[in-house]
Amino acid sequence: MKKFHLPTRPKLLVLGALLAMVALCALLLLALLAVAAANTEFFDRYYSWLYAANAAVALILTLIVGGLAAALIVRLRQGRFGTRLLAKLAVFFTLVGVLPGSLIYLISLQFVARSIESWFDVNIEAALESGLELGRAALDAELAELRREGVRIAARLSALGRIHSAALERLRARSGAQQAMVVSQTGRVLARAPALDADHLGQEIPTRAMLQISARAGGDAIVEDMGKNARTQNALRLRVLIPFPAHGEKFLQLMRTVPAPLARNMQEAQRAWRDYQIKKLGRTGLRKMYIGTLTLALFFASFLAMILALVLGNQLTRPLFLLAQGTREVARGDYTPKREIRSKDELGFLTQSFNAMTRQLSDARAAVERNRNALEQAKAYLESVLANLSAGVFVFDRQFRLNIANAGAQRILRQSFQPQLSRLLDEITGLNAFGALVRKAFAERAAADADAFADPDHWQHQLEVRVAGETEPLTLLVRGARLLRAPSGAARHSLTSGYVVVFDDISDVISAQRSIAWGEVARRLAHEIKNPLTPIQLSAERLQMKLMHKLDANDAAMLKRCATTIIRQVAAMKRMVDDFREYARMPTPALQNLQLNDLVTEVLTLYGAGEGKSEIHFDLKPLPVMRGDPNQLRQVIHNLLQNAQDAVAQRPRKWVLIETQTVRLEPSDAETNQSGHVPQAVRLSISDNGPGFPAHLLARAFEPYVTSKSKGTGLGLATVKKIVDEHGARIEIRNDVRDDGTVSGAQISILFFLVS
Repeated sequence: MKKFHLPTRPKLLVLGALLAMVALCALLLLALLAVAAANTEFFDRYYSWLYAANAAVALILTLIVGGLAAALIVRLRQGRFGTRLLAKLAVFFTLVGVLPGSLIYLISLQFVARSIESWFDVNIEAALESGLELGRAALDAELAELRREGVRIAARLSALGRIHSAALERLRARSGAQQAMVVSQTGRVLARAPALDADHLGQEIPTRAMLQISARAGGDAIVEDMGKNARTQNALRLRVLIPFPAHGEKFLQLMRTVPAPLARNMQEAQRAWRDYQIKKLGRTGLRKMYIGTLTLALFFASFLAMILALVLGNQLTRPLFLLAQGTREVARGDYTPKREIRSKDELGFLTQSFNAMTRQLSDARAAVERNRNALEQAKAYLESVLANLSAGVFVFDRQFRLNIANAGAQRILRQSFQPQLSRLLDEITGLNAFGALVRKAFAERAAADADAFADPDHWQHQLEVRVAGETEPLTLLVRGARLLRAPSGAARHSLTSGYVVVFDDISDVISAQRSIAWGEVARRLAHEIKNPLTPIQLSAERLQMKLMHKLDANDAAMLKRCATTIIRQVAAMKRMVDDFREYARMPTPALQNLQLNDLVTEVLTLYGAGEGKSEIHFDLKPLPVMRGDPNQLRQVIHNLLQNAQDAVAQRPRKWVLIETQTVRLEPSDAETNQSGHVPQAVRLSISDNGPGFPAHLLARAFEPYVTSKSKGTGLGLATVKKIVDEHGARIEIRNDVRDDGTVSGAQISILFFLVS
């Protein structure tokens, strides 16, 4: 077997020329296809030349393929190295190119023939003719309607005797015509409506020939093309000429434009019919041109297969066979070094490089395995840490797509974020305000890079977020930080790999702070206001006593009224101060074992519940023993019942319901209790059919001096909230909303946790 020779420069030039010819053939093929699809008249005119060009290109490709096959046979007979591989590749690629190409060619011939014939189906032609007839029928209907209106108007005008423009305008408006005109048999305009051509119909006077035809036929109706201009846009116009009854010397002309959709559809139908007839004339040439182009494509596929066989055969030489076994072993996962060929040529270098590659692959695989194990351990540790954090954690990429959301985030925001992973922050449902704050905060911190004393990577904000299923908004403390791929320095934005946002629910903290602040305010009010109240009351009483007998009857009565008013208002101020003082000095509850149902029954006795004389109803389920302060819990029940009675006072049918029951806690409820494990709890609920709480007060209903009543200090619910907090319980408030969105009442529920 002779030594293998690399291709010389002349051979490479020949190969490049052949490839250039292939490219030109491809461009010619695409050009022919494009022109064939776009312009059938072109093929009717130059069909012979184009068909001859296709045949010539096919002949050239056949000669080139034959020459390449002959050269391959000569190389095989000479015994050149790699010729057998080249022959196998040539046969393989030829079969790959020709067999599927032939199959596609035959199928395409059938498809093209049937497709072209289907374009000119009798049903299509009948459908186009039916479309034209339908348009004509619609126009005839429009003309008939306008003609009937013309006959009616002509009769009315003839009955009037004298023709007025105002009367003509009224009749025209009722008929739906856009223009009306009365002319004499000589063509003189006697009246017209409207005076101006607002609809751009043109104020054309009918010719004498038209008037004569109308007089002989008893009326005439025609469809006119208004021409192509900026105003009419190829619109159609209906014109009707009606002679006056018993007055052949007068004629009524009505004009109206055809509705735009009807005119447009009519013109489209005519255009489609015209195009169909043009294509029908070029059907034979189009079929032959497509068949010739497909034949040329088949020759091109065969030629391309031979070219690819030669190119790949010249590139693949003996190292392919020498490395085949080693490649199979590497594919099986065996990276041990293989036998090297001791030579200084490219073959030895190739085998040595192959062994070096296998060693590097073995080392890389071991390193990847170690890194993968380390990453899995780190990921498991991080997931464990995030899952046990009470705060919520979001991790975003550079485009603010959600990558990680821990269990704390789902618990705080009351929704699952697993289906939301990989979504943009703006697309996550229920986080509109949250997402806007996060984006704005990171943008502001990014702008702080120029400040040497600012930390542009960290920020902290407080915001309120409404959560689905919750009546009160949550107050969140949100902290954010930018994740960097490298240590801090220049070009921070280019180093950003993502963002982390940590947030916690501080609603209870804020509520506690407000309660503490109100307690301090209450103590100061009790001290600052109550001190001067007694002197004011005594002074008013002393003035009344000293001056009552020295004044006449009218002045004495006025003095008594003023003094009584002062004394009464001072007493009211004292009661308010006492309420504030009681709120500020709420004692620590003296907890003891008790039955909540006994306390509820005791308080209900004061309201006459159960005797049929009260609107208060109750449903008390058996309860376990719980810990609580009886005096404070009586105050809670009394305050809530009093508020419910006040709420239903204006209702014609008053209804208040107090319920108690034992509930099994959910895990999220159990976590909110700081006393320990609480598998069960006691729930006290009071409902009414009053107007409910105003929406703007619902979130702050438990704050002091927040009330919708015209009287009172608003300390009732605040005192209840403070007692409930001291008992380690949880209170909730909500409005009962009907399906139509109206409020049908309110409900306050207290959950007392049972410590096992």
